[in-house]
Amino acid sequence: MASNREISSTEKLLNVIRGKAKAASEDEPSYKPVVPKKRKASPLSSFTPTFQRPVTIGVDINHQALQMVKVEETAVDQWRLVDYRRVPIPSTTTRGTHEFTGFLKSELGKFCGPGKGLQIWNLMSSAKVDVRFIKIPKVPRKQLENAIYWTAKRELAFEDMDTILDFEVQNDVVEQGVKKTSVMVYTVPRREVESVVELFNDAGYQLSGLAIAPFAIQNLFRTKWMPTYGETLASLYIGRDGARIDIYSRGSLIMTREIKTGMNSMVEALVEGYTDRKRPSARDLRWGGAPVDFTITPSQAYKLIMSLDPDAPALTHDDAGHDLSEEDIFDMVRPALDRLVRQVERTFANLGAAKVSRVYISGVVNAYRPLIHYIGEQLGIESGVMDPLDSSIPYLSGYTEPATASEKASLAVAVGLALSDNVRTPNLLFTYKEKEKMATVSRVNRVILFSLAGIIITGLTVFAWQERIAAKKKATISDLNQQLSSLNLMVDTKLILQMAAKDREERRLKKEYGDRYFGMALISELSALTPENVRFLKVKSSFGRPEQKAAAPAKAAEKGAAPAKPAEAGVKALEIDGIVMGERNMLDGYLSSYVLKLKGSPLIKEATVQKSVIEALPQNKAEGEVLRFVLNLKLQ
Repeated sequence: MASNREISSTEKLLNVIRGKAKAASEDEPSYKPVVPKKRKASPLSSFTPTFQRPVTIGVDINHQALQMVKVEETAVDQWRLVDYRRVPIPSTTTRGTHEFTGFLKSELGKFCGPGKGLQIWNLMSSAKVDVRFIKIPKVPRKQLENAIYWTAKRELAFEDMDTILDFEVQNDVVEQGVKKTSVMVYTVPRREVESVVELFNDAGYQLSGLAIAPFAIQNLFRTKWMPTYGETLASLYIGRDGARIDIYSRGSLIMTREIKTGMNSMVEALVEGYTDRKRPSARDLRWGGAPVDFTITPSQAYKLIMSLDPDAPALTHDDAGHDLSEEDIFDMVRPALDRLVRQVERTFANLGAAKVSRVYISGVVNAYRPLIHYIGEQLGIESGVMDPLDSSIPYLSGYTEPATASEKASLAVAVGLALSDNVRTPNLLFTYKEKEKMATVSRVNRVILFSLAGIIITGLTVFAWQERIAAKKKATISDLNQQLSSLNLMVDTKLILQMAAKDREERRLKKEYGDRYFGMALISELSALTPENVRFLKVKSSFGRPEQKAAAPAKAAEKGAAPAKPAEAGVKALEIDGIVMGERNMLDGYLSSYVLKLKGSPLIKEATVQKSVIEALPQNKAEGEVLRFVLNLKLQ
C-alpha cells in the first residue's frame, strides 16, 4: 500500500499536469539556497563595464592533499591554465578544527591572493549527493518546475527544510509512444552544504559554486578541454572504499553509479594472495624448515599496490613483499579487478542501444598503465588515463608541467571545477530558482537596451524627415479646410440620439443571437474536442438564475420583510460526469490532455477536475477498469 507521502506527491504532480491552480502556501516547495549574503543587484548592474578577464579557481580537498587550479577565460569558449598547486595536508591536521581552517586560509591566500574578481568552486563529496534521472510528462514551460519537483518528491522522498533540490533538463524522449522530458535531479543535505560554505567563510573566501566530481568531469567534455572520442564515454574513478562509474552522452551526464569494489578490495585480495604464496609447504615443514611470517598487514599491502605507480618510491628490504615482482603483485589483485570489471559491464548493459566508445580511468593508481590496459581489454573498449594536462591540449602554453604523471592525473577534478560556471555546471549553491531570477534580470536588461536603442534611432529618424512631414501636413490641412467650407452638414441633438438608439438596437440583436445559438455552439465544440476513449455519463448545465422582477422588492417591503438580494447575473456552467477508457497507466495522461484541450476552447473559461478515480463499471466489464471523472466547466 502506498504511503501518504507517495499519494500526496502523485496528486500534486497530476494537479500540475491537469493545470489546476497552485497548491496552498504550505504545499509550495520552499528552496533556500545556501549562499553568502551580498548586495542586491539592480537590473542595470550587468551594464557595468569590466575590463578584467574571468578567472576561476577550482579547489579539491581530498584525504591527502589540497589541490588548486586557476583558469582564465581568454575569449568565448577559450581558456588558459594560469597556475596550479598541490599541497599535502599535514598529518596532524584534521577537518573541522581551527588548525585546518588556518591551513586552508594560508594556502588559499598564497594561491588566490586577495580574492577580488575570482570565482571559487569547491568539490562536494559525491557520496553526499543523491543524483537521479527521471522522466516527466511533457508539460508547458510554466509548469515544468512544479512537475519536476513533485516527481522528485515522489522518487527521492526528501524534506524541503533539510534538503537542497536542483535539476537540469536534458532532452525530450518518447516512452511507449508518450512524449516525455528527461531530467537529471539531485539533492543534498542542507547541513552538508552549510558546513562547506562556513569553512570557506571562516577562511576569508566566499564560494561561488559547489559541485560534485561527475559535474566537474562533465565540464572537461562540455568545454572540449578533453576529447570525447564519440557520443558516449565513461569515467571510472577507483577510490579507497569503492569506485564510481559515470556515463556521459554528448557531454552530459546520463548515469552515475557507486560500486563497492575499490582500493580496499584490492588490498584484501593482495593480503589473501600473499598469505597463500608465502605459506610454507608441507615438505618444508617435514624437513624442519624454519618458521616464517607468511602474513601481511593491510597497510603493507596498500604500500605494495601503490608501488606499482611509476612515480612511487622504490620498496626497501624492510618493506614486506619487497621481493615480489610487479607481475606477482598484479596477479594477486586481479580477482578484485575482475569483480570491478564485471560490475562495470553490468552498468554498460543498462544503457540499451548506447555504446561506450572509451573509458577514462582515474583514482589512486591512475598512473599504472598495465591496470588501465587490463580494464580496457576486459571491457572490450579503448581505455586511457584521465589526464587534463596532456600536452595535446591547446590551453596549456606557458605553464610548468607537474613532475609526475600521477600528479597530472590527480588534478582532473580541480581543472574541471576551474572550468565551471552557472550555465554549464550544476551548482549546489545556485539552484534553478536563482537561475530563473538571473534570466529575468537579463531579459529586463535586454528590453531596456533595445528600448533605448529604438528610442535613439527613432528620434534621429524623426528629426531627419520632420520638415518634409510638416510640409505635407500643411498641404493636407489646406485641402481639408477647402472641403469643410464646401460642405453644409447639419448635426443636431436629435440626429445623435437616433444614431445612439440604432447602435443600442444592433448590440441587443447581437446579444440575442449569441444567447440563442450558444448551446448549439457548445455542443459542437465538445463533440470536436472529446476523443473516442472519453465518454459522457451525465451532463448537468447551469445558465444562471432568472432575473427578479422589479415589483418583487416592493411586495416584500409591504409585508415588512427584508429586500431580496439581486440574482447572480448569468453565470454559465457545465458539469460533466464521464469516464476515460484505455490502458490503466495512461488514463491520467488521457484526462490531462483532454482538460488542456478544453481550456484552449474560446467557449470555455475554466476547466477544473472535481473528481478522478479508477473504478470498474459493472455494465462495461469488457473494457476493464476506467477512470471516472467529474469536470466543472465555466463557460464564456
